[in-house]
Amino acid sequence: MVDAPSDAGIRELDLRLADGRVVRARVAYTSQGPEDAPAYLLLHGYTGSHFALDPSGPAADAGWAAAWAGPGKALDTRRHRVITMNLPGSAYGSGWDGADRTHASVAAMADAACGLLDALGIARLGGVIGYSFGGYLALQLRAAWPSRVRRALALCSARQGRGSLDGLDALRRLDDPDKRYAFRVETLMRNGLTQWARDQGPQALARELGRVRQWAQEFTPDALWRLRAAAATFALPAWPSDTTALQAASDALFPPTADRPARAATVPTPYGHQGLLLDPDPWVEPIAAWIDGRDLSHPTHTGDTP
Repeated sequence: MVDAPSDAGIRELDLRLADGRVVRARVAYTSQGPEDAPAYLLLHGYTGSHFALDPSGPAADAGWAAAWAGPGKALDTRRHRVITMNLPGSAYGSGWDGADRTHASVAAMADAACGLLDALGIARLGGVIGYSFGGYLALQLRAAWPSRVRRALALCSARQGRGSLDGLDALRRLDDPDKRYAFRVETLMRNGLTQWARDQGPQALARELGRVRQWAQEFTPDALWRLRAAAATFALPAWPSDTTALQAASDALFPPTADRPARAATVPTPYGHQGLLLDPDPWVEPIAAWIDGRDLSHPTHTGDTP
C-alpha cells in the first residue's frame, strides 16, 4: 500500500473573539492524502484532539477516527484529502496570546476553518465530519459557508449547544491534573464507560483510565472553559440543508429525538456518547455509506428518518 502524502503544522490567521476583538491566532492542523483529491474536514469533540488518524500521535485520544479514516478505510486517504483542525481555544496547539479570559464562538471557529482551508489551497470541501462539539462546527460551516462545504455529517451532536455559562468558574478551578482526572472520569462513567467496563473487564478499564490520566496532564482548565463557553452560546434555527445526523441510541447527552434532519440514523450501541470511541465498529458502515453517498440503511442501525 502506498503511503498517502501527509503534512502537519500550525497556520497563523485572524480570529474574531467573542468580545469583538480580532487577534492573530495559531491554528494546528494535519493533512493527509493527495492534494488534488476531494477534501474532507474532520473535527474533534470537546475534550479531544485533532490527531484523529494516527493512533501513535501525541495525544491521549490519538487515532480516535482510525477505525474509519486512513489508508484503505471508509474515508480513504489514498483517494481523499483529509484535513483535521484543532479547535481554536483547545489544548493541542490552537490558541492566541492573552487567551486566559477570552474565547471564540463556534461561528468564529467556522471562519477560522475557512481561513485554514484558504491557507491550504482548498476552495471547497467534499464534506465535513464532526463528532460531538465538532458537530456544532460542522453544522455551522455548512450553514454559513454552503458554497465552500458541500455537505455535513454530525456524529453524536445537535444544532444547539449544551452547557451553561454559569459553570465556567468551576471549570477554571480544575487547575490540577488530579482535579481534571476526577472530572473526566466522572463524566465518562456517566456516559458509556461504566457499561463498557462491565463488558470488557478491569484490565481494559485500567488501560482506558490510563489514557484519561494522560489527558489530564495534557488538557488545561482554560481549554475546558473556553470551549464550554462556545458550546453554551451555539444555536442554529434549523438544520442546514445537506446535513446528516448519526446518533447513538443510548446517548444521554445527545439523545435521538424528533428534532433531527431529514437524513438521520441511529447506531444501537450500549455505550452512550462514548460509543463512537469505545466501540467504533458499528459506526464504520453508516459513515462509509455517507461518504459514498449511499442510503444509511443497514442492519446495524435504523434507516433514514422520513
